[in-house]
Amino acid sequence: MYELAFAVFGFLLGLLPPWFARKRRLKTHWCALRAEMYQCKENAATLLRDKVQSPLYRLPLIAYQTSYPVLLADGAVAENEVSVLGKFFATVQDINRGLDNAAAIHMSGSVMDNKLEGEYNRNKLKARNLLDQENGNPSLYEQAKEIVDQKIALKWWQYGKYA
Repeated sequence: MYELAFAVFGFLLGLLPPWFARKRRLKTHWCALRAEMYQCKENAATLLRDKVQSPLYRLPLIAYQTSYPVLLADGAVAENEVSVLGKFFATVQDINRGLDNAAAIHMSGSVMDNKLEGEYNRNKLKARNLLDQENGNPSLYEQAKEIVDQKIALKWWQYGKYA
């Protein structure tokens, strides 16, 4: 009987390291998303501030493309959180697509100042949507950052479903 109890205890003890590793991994992915969101915010602010119509930089999406799918697969994101984070990163992708369009117009060398100006204005509008409050509601950045900050602030034992 003791042998069976020790075998069960040993089995349960063997489950602890992967469980702790999962908690650490989830927190690391959330931290990577927060760092990338901050870079997106800074680059969008630079786009608005510097008035360069076709800048060379793009807003980063590496953590979103690598960490976010892991968080989704692990069940660490609730449905309302998916919506907010999805809107934030969809806007980032739109800005990058607009910056690519502006670069293509700029590189064509043709006289398309109106097209370049139009693309620049569209990019500024998207950047404002990312950074500025609308109708008294927090900006997309602030909404997404609040979610990520809450996830990072959780203690290791609180990581469960939607954590």
